[in-house]
Amino acid sequence: MNAWQQGDEVTFMAPQSRRHHGKPVIDAVAECAKGLGITRMTQRTDSEGTGANGRTHSAHFFELADQPVELAFVLEKTLADRLIEEVDRAGIDVFVLRRDVSYAQLGDERR
Repeated sequence: MNAWQQGDEVTFMAPQSRRHHGKPVIDAVAECAKGLGITRMTQRTDSEGTGANGRTHSAHFFELADQPVELAFVLEKTLADRLIEEVDRAGIDVFVLRRDVSYAQLGDERR
């Protein structure tokens, strides 16, 4: 195992139906990340969430477009700053969560 590093977990959240210039918001965030050279990210779909306006977003039997989606990163603090600034500068309408984390790579890194 490598030594523990300190950084930030940055998670962006939006309903799958939300768009930014015609593409899903989460895809637009991923493009911002790739533009900064960030390649490690995890996308999750949630079964249900409630937005700031109190509206419930969920996956329905016939319609999955309102399903909440998260895109998570674990980054050095300066890179986390840059990603959040880039997403904000792009005008992407998305909720973001940022928290301090300790992280390390376990096992064989030569994958």
